[in-house]
Amino acid sequence: MKNLPLSLALAALSGALTLKSPAGWSPGVRRAFVLAPGAATGIIAAAALLKGAQKGRELAAAGRVDLVTPAASKSDGAGSTAPPPSYVRADAVPSRKPAITLTALAGAVGVTVSGVLALSLVVDERIETWLLRRGTARPRLVMAVIAAVTSLALDQMMDSVDSKDARH
Repeated sequence: MKNLPLSLALAALSGALTLKSPAGWSPGVRRAFVLAPGAATGIIAAAALLKGAQKGRELAAAGRVDLVTPAASKSDGAGSTAPPPSYVRADAVPSRKPAITLTALAGAVGVTVSGVLALSLVVDERIETWLLRRGTARPRLVMAVIAAVTSLALDQMMDSVDSKDARH
């Protein structure tokens, strides 16, 4: 592991957070657990997508990059003096359609994050119930140990993938 103290701290934190059962949370806390990260992720994704689209339009308008010129016209240099065709909008007013599409995509990202978090609450409850049925005296402790070990294993796997990529 590249940063052993950080890896151990994150593993300990994931284990410690697993010790508290979400079933004991108030409905408001459960709602915030599901909705707040989804909303934050959606807002961050919208800002990033809209900023990237604006930067692309600025670069295309300045003639520094043209990502929308057909590739066939670039290689068709048979002595033609005509400028290659481009699909860059000629009018100065940008269309609202790309902004709406990018905002919808960002919203879908936020909804997906919230959906995964809601599903994680259900899976957590089912795992705890399964362990109780199998006679485990302290299912949250078992789940915490599994969460910590999984955190360390995933960290080790990611470090080995990074080192393998660095060699090539």
